[in-house]
Formats: sequence, C-alpha cells, structure tokens
Amino acid sequence: MNSDRTAFALSVPCGTWFGIQVRINVWFFLVGVALCLRLQDIPLALTLTGILFLSVVFHEVGHILATRFSGGSGDEIHITPFGGLAMCSPAPTTYSRLLTAAGGLLVNLALCLATIWPVLNSDYSESWWDPFTLPRVALAGQTVAALIPSLLVLTFKANWLLLLVNLLPVHPLDGGRMLHLVLHSKLEAQAARTAYIRVGAFIGAIGFVLGFVFENVWVMGLGTVVMLLNMHEEFRMHTQEEESESFMGYDFSEGYTSLERSGATEADQPGLVERWRQQRDEERRRRQEEEEKEMEQTLDMLLEKLHLHGEAALTPSERKQLQQISDRIRNRNRP
Repeated sequence: MNSDRTAFALSVPCGTWFGIQVRINVWFFLVGVALCLRLQDIPLALTLTGILFLSVVFHEVGHILATRFSGGSGDEIHITPFGGLAMCSPAPTTYSRLLTAAGGLLVNLALCLATIWPVLNSDYSESWWDPFTLPRVALAGQTVAALIPSLLVLTFKANWLLLLVNLLPVHPLDGGRMLHLVLHSKLEAQAARTAYIRVGAFIGAIGFVLGFVFENVWVMGLGTVVMLLNMHEEFRMHTQEEESESFMGYDFSEGYTSLERSGATEADQPGLVERWRQQRDEERRRRQEEEEKEMEQTLDMLLEKLHLHGEAALTPSERKQLQQISDRIRNRNRP
C-alpha cells in the first residue's frame, strides 16, 4: 500500500516498535481536543489521549506479531483518529488469517487482565464493566505513588473499550474479519462477503436505535458509523460488480465474442435451466481455482520453510498438510 497516495498521507513517523514502523495521522490531535471539550479536564483528557494512543499501537502490533508468528509478514502501522491500521499480509491459511485478526484483541485482553485488580479495588468497581463510563480520577497535583492506580484504571478502561468494540462482528472491525473468514469457509466468496456486510449494517442499525432509546450518545454514534460504513461498502461492492460486468452497454465478461452474441435472437439464448447449469458450473470452476491457488501458496510456504530450516522445523499439522497436498497433486496427475 502506497501511503503517499491514500487518506493516510498526512502522517508523521513515530519511530520503530518491535521492528515495526509506526506512523501517526496529523489529525489524531482531534481526539485530544474532543476529549478536552467533553471532559472539561485538560490533564485527564490529555492523559487519556496518550493511553488510547499507546493502547491502539499495542493493538496493531499484536496483529503484526500474530501474522508473523503464523507465517505472514507485516512492518508498518498507521494510527488515525478512528483507530489503527496494520499493514500486514497473513499466510494463505485460515489459521494465519484468524490469528492475525485476533492478535490485537489478545493484546487488549492481556492489558485488561493486567490492570483489572486496581479497578476492582477502586471507587469504580461497580461500573468496571461499562466501557462508556469514564472514571473521574484526579490527576493534577498528585504524587507519583498516587498517580499509578489512576493510570492503571484509565488503562483498563481504554483497553476494555477497544476489546469490546473490536469484538463486534461488523466491517471493518476485528470481529467482522473473523466472521467473514468463517462465512468464507462455508459459502461462496461473493455470498460470504454480502452476508458479512449486511450483518454489519443490521448491527449498526440496532446500535443506533438502542443508543437513541436509552439516550446513550456513544452507542448511537458508534451504531451510526458502523451502519454507514457497511452501507457504503455494499454500495461499492455492487458498483464494482456492475463495472466489471459491462462497459458501454456490452458484456465483456467472456471476451469480445459477447459482442457477437448481443445480436443473437431470443431463440439462440439458453433457457432458464441451462443458464442455471452454466452459472453452477462456472461457480464450481471458480471455487476450484481459488482452492488451487490457496493450495499452491501454502505449498510454496511449506517448501520454503522446509528448505531453510529442515524437516524438524515443520509442526505435525504442517507435515500433515504437506502430505495432503502432495497426495492431491499426485492423484491429479494420474491418467
């Protein structure tokens, strides 16, 4: 991804963390401004902004470390006012894609577990579960010893919020990515993506209604953003389909011969049953091509690992997978 030509162009480098380049969007300061206006407490707002920044960075680092652990690659993170974006490429396996999506959630969960004890022993123990209830801790004029428990409480709240929001099974959050992977394993690619986007739009609409009914501006705002993002994604998906299927009134999906067929009589056109069979065969062929491509990518990855580190480096599951691919190729090549 060329960051110089995207919406993330207005960003500045923030160094290298764990071998990962971190860049922050210049508009991220709006988060601090919004919190200052909302909380009317500048020390608390700026401290919370810093904690949110670090929590989002660690969340995105979790994604990249997870994809590296599972055989993928990643080396860059962008932090924006709306969250983070990890530039990573998982290995062509369902395991790698799922672990990559869950990597950030696992980091937030670990930080919540590490900081929950001070929360349960504070004045905010009764509302610890509510991610939208911000503890009004006093920071100004406090000693270092007195500040630590307050900082731990804010750290828990920030990571608890990130964990719960990202668990939502909606585009473009981590929970939505995992839902998409599950649907993709059960359905055809286009059907899986359509279902995934519509689930996100429905959940966003539910969030908007609940936020409005219970007068929770945070839930209503989150529901609105999720609903609009998913509606926009579905519109973009359908627009791309239409552009790929036709141009200037002609169907180029099957090459220039479609120009000749466009003038054919109705009697020359296949019937309803025949068209259904053609679509079914085409879908089966496309699915087989996707499986073959994924199998080839997996085989390349395993052979490279075998070449670089030897057979001992392969896990039992990888050995079994390599054997299955070898058997499949052998059977395919038999006369």
